[in-house]
Amino acid sequence: MNTPIDDLIRSALTDLAEEAVPMNLADSAVARARRRRTLTVSVGVAGVVAALMVGTPLALAAVNRDAPPPSAPADRSPVDPSPVPSPPVDPSPVPMSPVPSPPVDPSPVPMSPAPSPPVDPKGPGTGS
Repeated sequence: MNTPIDDLIRSALTDLAEEAVPMNLADSAVARARRRRTLTVSVGVAGVVAALMVGTPLALAAVNRDAPPPSAPADRSPVDPSPVPSPPVDPSPVPMSPVPSPPVDPSPVPMSPAPSPPVDPKGPGTGS
């Protein structure tokens, strides 16, 4: 059933397996896994620190935005104690002209007086 080529391949692989030096790969595999875990944890910690460094000032700025601005201390005197007069405030928004204008007719169309109701010749209260 076996051909001579199969026997030749089997004997070559057996000879090759006898010549190989067995190596313990567990130590190097454990060391690589430890380095990978250390690197993963280090990158995670660096990411959290970077997020805190960016997020903390932004959060503080958002919290302090609603606070009133700081006022000057009460024990300091003003630099110029003389009061500065403010310009007079005109209560009327329409400027006043020196010459009074005539009153303006509210309606451009002249109105005639309202007609009076017709007078009943028989007198009031008699009905029609």
